[in-house]
Amino acid sequence: MTDIVFANVSNPITPDISIIHDDDSFRVQWSARNISNHDISAFVDRLVIQSIPEGCPGSDSVDHDTVFDSDVDGAASDFAEPDLPAGTAGPLMNPSVGPFAAGDYRLTVTLANDLGVGFTTFDCVTIVARVAAGATAG
Repeated sequence: MTDIVFANVSNPITPDISIIHDDDSFRVQWSARNISNHDISAFVDRLVIQSIPEGCPGSDSVDHDTVFDSDVDGAASDFAEPDLPAGTAGPLMNPSVGPFAAGDYRLTVTLANDLGVGFTTFDCVTIVARVAAGATAG
C-alpha cells in the first residue's frame, strides 16, 4: 500500500464544471494525502485523458486514444506537488484541459507518478455537443 492516497476517497477526481461542452476547457481536480507518519518530499502526479468510444467507464481490454497526457501536454508545474508532512493533505490540483470533442472520456490520475509508488484511479465524464442558440438538436 502506498503512503500517498487521494484526499477525497468518495470522489477523488472531479471536473470543476458539471456539464462539459465540446467547446469548453475545464479543470480536473484532485488532492493527495500523506497517510504515513513520515514526511514525503515533493512529487509529480500524472493525468491521462483517454477517449472511451464504447462509453463510460470503458474496458481495460480495449486500447483507447489518449487525448491528453501530462507527461507531454500542459505545464509541468500544474502537476507538481509540494512536500507533504505526515498526515496532511496537499493543495487542490486543478490543471486546465480541453476542449475535447463530444463523447466519453476517462480521467486517470496517478499520484506521485515520478516516485513509482503512486495510487491510480479514474473518473469518467461525458462531454456534450453545444447546441448553438436558435438551432435545434436533430
